[in-house]
Amino acid sequence: MIDPQRTESIKSLINDVDKGNIVLPEFQRDFVWDIGKTYDLFDSLVRDIFIGAIIYGKPSFEITVREIDKRPRKGIGSRAKLKIKSYSKEEIKSETQINNFRLVLDGQQRITSLYRALKGIDEVWLIIRNDEELDDDVQSTNFKDRSLEELIYEFRGQEDDERLSINISHAYKIAIDNLFEDDIRKTYFDNLTFTAGMDDDELISNFRRYLIVCKKIDSLLSSEKLLSYYLLNMNTDKFSLFFERSNSKGIQLNFIDILAAKLYKGFNLREKVEELQVTFADTGYVFNREIIVRAIAYIVSNGKEVNRSYILGSLNYVHFVEYWNEVCDYYKKALDFLYKGNFILSQSWMPYENMIISLIMFLRELKSNDFSQMNEKQLDFIKYWYWVSILSQRYSSGSNEVIIQDSIALSNIARNKKISDRSYFTRLKIQMMADDILTFNKKGSVVYKGILNMINFDAGGLIDWPNSNKLTIYDKIEDHHIFPVEYLKTSFKDDENTISLIDSVANRTLIPKITNIKISKKAPSIYLKELKLNNPALDKSLKYHLIPEEILSGLYDDFYTDFLEVRANLIMDLIDKYVMSKEKAIFDDFYKQPIIKNTGTIKIHANYYRDKVEATFNIDTQNIFYAGNNYSVSLAADKAKEDLSGKTNTSTNGWKFWKYIDDDGNSRFIDDFRKI
Repeated sequence: MIDPQRTESIKSLINDVDKGNIVLPEFQRDFVWDIGKTYDLFDSLVRDIFIGAIIYGKPSFEITVREIDKRPRKGIGSRAKLKIKSYSKEEIKSETQINNFRLVLDGQQRITSLYRALKGIDEVWLIIRNDEELDDDVQSTNFKDRSLEELIYEFRGQEDDERLSINISHAYKIAIDNLFEDDIRKTYFDNLTFTAGMDDDELISNFRRYLIVCKKIDSLLSSEKLLSYYLLNMNTDKFSLFFERSNSKGIQLNFIDILAAKLYKGFNLREKVEELQVTFADTGYVFNREIIVRAIAYIVSNGKEVNRSYILGSLNYVHFVEYWNEVCDYYKKALDFLYKGNFILSQSWMPYENMIISLIMFLRELKSNDFSQMNEKQLDFIKYWYWVSILSQRYSSGSNEVIIQDSIALSNIARNKKISDRSYFTRLKIQMMADDILTFNKKGSVVYKGILNMINFDAGGLIDWPNSNKLTIYDKIEDHHIFPVEYLKTSFKDDENTISLIDSVANRTLIPKITNIKISKKAPSIYLKELKLNNPALDKSLKYHLIPEEILSGLYDDFYTDFLEVRANLIMDLIDKYVMSKEKAIFDDFYKQPIIKNTGTIKIHANYYRDKVEATFNIDTQNIFYAGNNYSVSLAADKAKEDLSGKTNTSTNGWKFWKYIDDDGNSRFIDDFRKI
């Protein structure tokens, strides 16, 4: 992927920028360096201080690019749009082979600064020390033998009235245009304010110095070892990984940004997302572009792919033109369903955003494409699936596969079909006790979020404490400590067990930030009684938040762990109500015995090292036809692994490696056909 480190000259770099052989991916952040950083950059070059390697990429896929920023920093043209150009995969291949076409992956700020200075877009002057400012040993040498590092006084944005000054862009133009001395003097040197009032001898001496410095600058710019760079030959997957893992400064990029650059010619993804946000601004919703993209990938792949490799390698603007409006409409309806049904109190508290994709697919298959058309059993399944998926942390790993499994399952439910994959129901199970509730103490935990949302769901929507108004999407919700942190640290400072349970979800509830601020460090009974003065119905609010009313009397002020135990049991009752007690009924209502073929051949597949292989399984002979040859089931798996990873001597249970798609769209292991 990465060629050895190479070097190039600044002259060569600027020439390639001018020819359009060095460009930026369309999604790259803007040029942001202030002029001071440009001065420091040239100072480092003169002093031979390493400025870091530039990283180029040679893409192997279609992409939209933009030019290096050549606009003035202010005034006319400073807001002009940068030129953008889209390349097809074939054009990219031709450009990279013929013109050494490459993208700047890392080093945009440095390259742009160099270009702007040498082209005179930014004024950068090299100020030369006067003789009396030089060290004694340097003063004793001839001027032509002095290095630029010895001569430099500073780089700045204007010439110096008292010192010889050379504009970097003038020195560059003098070199590339091979100007005669008379032209150099007339055009550049004689216009320096430093030369005003000099006699002829002084002018001749300083003009010679001017020419010497210009040659030294040219030598610096022509040095083939001045700039270090790496060249990466990249497919879309590696390209996106590079940006996701290397952009620690500025805008954080991910594979959707690369996709946007690919689609740009026929579909402006970034603009469409902005339009979507404006259209539904009154809802307060935030539309995650990755959810939309993965949903489109699922549809285009017929329910087989939602991963990054497929998205970057197979989706094109035609797919987005066709499905964008449909998916966005369903996305909005899914959020409406979650909010109005009290599954979530705010998007920032949504445990798994990826679950929306499966809801989109459910809605896509539902009659009239509207949640209002669900029957009671379908709603029962959605409720169970939603809560058990969160509490079992189903989406925490391997979420792409889970998205596909759930989307297939929910699509079947929407069509009033049952699920023939028994193992699917095995995965939709949790084992939890009240003591486990105490261990969830971080906002990053989906179970933590899920429990707080489930309290909101059971209450039919939480209400605030000062006035009993129902909380909405527009409230800035925080996870409030029911027993304030400072109160517990002060009252139970010698009780390690109590201190360790301060952040337990059993001591948390969701209320607006303003209410949270007012609560301060007081004992629960004290601050709650103060709130009750303004809201006599506070008892009702506490009930909604699943907080035992006895807390108002001060019963628990000195018995924090007892309070946690009571509330953990109340939470556990909810989990039993919406999940554990529903398990058998859901299985009985929605599972059907699969119909297994007993003869013939079927298409099979396997995923390994993020790649996918396909083969054919003969049910009668129990052999697999793979890569032009017949193998036993396990030998075919070993061969596929070797082809994908290069590793030999693997031992694989092929029956649990190869999969097929059943009549309901479920992915199942071919172990179903195993003849024992």
